[in-house]
Amino acid sequence: MLLSPVISEIEERFPDAVLSAELRFGDPWVFVKKQHLPGLLFFLRSAPTLRYDLLFDVTCIDYLPQLPRFVVLYHLVSTSNGSKLMLAVPVAEEDPVLPTATEVFRTADWLEREIYDQFGITFTGHKDLRRILNPDHWTVHPLRRDFPLGGEDVAFTHNQDTLRLQADTWTEPQREMNVQDYLGLTGEAKEGTMIINIGPQHPSTHGVLRVALQIEGETVLRAVPHIGYLHTGIEKSAEHLIYQQAVTVTDRLDYLAPLSNNLGYALAVEQLLQLDIPLRAQYVRVILAELTRIASHLVWLGTHAFELGAFSVIQYAFREREIILDIFEELSGVRMMTSFINIGGIRTDLTPEFGTRVRGFLALFPEKLAEYENMLTDNKIWIERTRGIGRISAEEALNLGVTGPVLRSTGVKFDVRRTFPYSGYERFEFDVPTGTSGDVYDRYLLRIEEMRQSLRIIEQALEGLPSGPFRTDNRKVTLPPREEMEAVMEQLIHHFLLVSRGFPVPEGEACSLVESPRGALGFLVSSDGSPRPRRMRVRAPSFVNLQALETMCKGGLVADVISIIAGLDPLMGEVDR
Repeated sequence: MLLSPVISEIEERFPDAVLSAELRFGDPWVFVKKQHLPGLLFFLRSAPTLRYDLLFDVTCIDYLPQLPRFVVLYHLVSTSNGSKLMLAVPVAEEDPVLPTATEVFRTADWLEREIYDQFGITFTGHKDLRRILNPDHWTVHPLRRDFPLGGEDVAFTHNQDTLRLQADTWTEPQREMNVQDYLGLTGEAKEGTMIINIGPQHPSTHGVLRVALQIEGETVLRAVPHIGYLHTGIEKSAEHLIYQQAVTVTDRLDYLAPLSNNLGYALAVEQLLQLDIPLRAQYVRVILAELTRIASHLVWLGTHAFELGAFSVIQYAFREREIILDIFEELSGVRMMTSFINIGGIRTDLTPEFGTRVRGFLALFPEKLAEYENMLTDNKIWIERTRGIGRISAEEALNLGVTGPVLRSTGVKFDVRRTFPYSGYERFEFDVPTGTSGDVYDRYLLRIEEMRQSLRIIEQALEGLPSGPFRTDNRKVTLPPREEMEAVMEQLIHHFLLVSRGFPVPEGEACSLVESPRGALGFLVSSDGSPRPRRMRVRAPSFVNLQALETMCKGGLVADVISIIAGLDPLMGEVDR
């Protein structure tokens, strides 16, 4: 039986490479031998009929105690054909080595470093394989299943003279580093150049981001991002929470768009559970996701303008953002970390005031958008600081895995809401704006237009909002109604067990993609059949997009680095995770 055209092409072109192949929730998963990986990736990228031009993610799952212990996953996307593919490569614990994919996709650089850091798998041919989130002197790999959540046990004693910390067993002595090593700039220092730091404690790096700059005069030769200062171990924490509890940690990823994170995670778990989500819940999810997009873009707009000297814009942008946060508070009682979108639907039905408040915002905001544009779009200083700055081509952006407004500014019309619709987005009319120059100015114009399109979507969803239930009626997942819980002892017990122990999720893996304000956000959830995920992987757009910073900065001026970072709009909570 023909599973998929891409599976047939792979089996025909690489008959010795394929171990097995199957469809999971409509997407092809192909298990391949590691020695064939580079050639297979090159074929998938260059074949005219396939054109998998975006290496969306590279990650790993630890199946301990199963053998082989590790599987490394390569998630490929064709932005032109609108298709997805997962290549799965089994890796034995006794030989944790794979060939690098960086020769085919530059985006594999940081993704492979992360796997090396967290799982201890080495990638031969990688030119800069070192830790990326955890301290350089660690000898352990925290996302392995046998590494405890709180690290190794610590032996305490009342005698301070004999205090010994077992944590010392997974660190190694710090070696003396020169300036080049410290900044991550390899090779000989060029005579007449200077190395300086921007951040990590700098208000214009959008969080605790450090950028090591090698400059000649005021020209940037290298711009190396250093991350991990905010590393919270969210993916590890999720393994120790029941599925509904893990919703709360997704709020803390992109903390300017927590509802987008809730939605992406819920969609992945709902695939594994094969839940049918009521149409009303889907429409509400769309309304909340688009309000979140506008609120996030308003923070970007205000801070971006502030960093380039337009001080008044941030006051206007935050004024309108407050209205959106008031709407969230009206609905959930919480302004930001609402955890309102959960597995099976939404937490509660809409309040009587919700529709009135949203319609009021829809009537007000177009005039405010025009105010922002009057202040910036034709402003000579704004144009001077953004037009032609931080340019990147469409080919470079795809090679680096860039998504969202940054990719669309290069002319690539890739938006997950349109290419891989979810939560009913196929029901709504909206445009996907694109740019032509791939510079900071185009990214500004795009985000302004994206806010207009979000208004269109919200208006359609609000007008067509159906009645009916707001979450699934599957009682294995959904809490019983309060009136039943108060009247029937069995329902009270069921409520208690769901809240305290959670619900088992069928064994397997599922992937979801959503369009967050910063780009394509992906969740991979792996279940071992228990009420807790075996693995929750977050493909954070900020993490991948930040790799493009050096390409954008190279050859520009030091003063332009701040504008370029703002144009990327990275959120360090999801970069470090």
